[in-house]
Amino acid sequence: METASISPASAGADFGERISRGTVAGIGAGLAFLLANMGWATTDDLPAVAPLIDISTIFNIQDKPVPSPENVAVGLVTHLGLSAAFGIGFALIASRLDNLRALVLGAVGFGVALYLFNFQILGRTAFPWFQEGPDQLFELFAHAGFGLALVPFFISRRLRSG
Repeated sequence: METASISPASAGADFGERISRGTVAGIGAGLAFLLANMGWATTDDLPAVAPLIDISTIFNIQDKPVPSPENVAVGLVTHLGLSAAFGIGFALIASRLDNLRALVLGAVGFGVALYLFNFQILGRTAFPWFQEGPDQLFELFAHAGFGLALVPFFISRRLRSG
């Protein structure tokens, strides 16, 4: 019986590739997610930047959003950083999803898990605004969409590895 061996250099390169792919995937999916949130905000007669101001409360550790140009920038940087981190998180588990169906279901499940953690756990404990302000049903679907938007970044890897 032959056992496969993986050299440390190969394992390190694979890990680095997953981190890189996850970063790009998270930022790409995060921007699509942010555009959806900005569009949704305007349906409630809020400014398109309202989601960025909401997100700035995470960095600033504030109970309620404080509209300002500074908080728009803080919200954008915070959102992109978290999106990259979430993309990396998904990249680390995506290699265990062995076919396209599992990848899609896993990605949507990952997005829903993010919603549950961000809005239902952190929103009830550390950031009450995330229970009061945003439309919860929209956020559930938007987070599932974030997960789904990660999928294209991992399909070519799936096809390449069999």
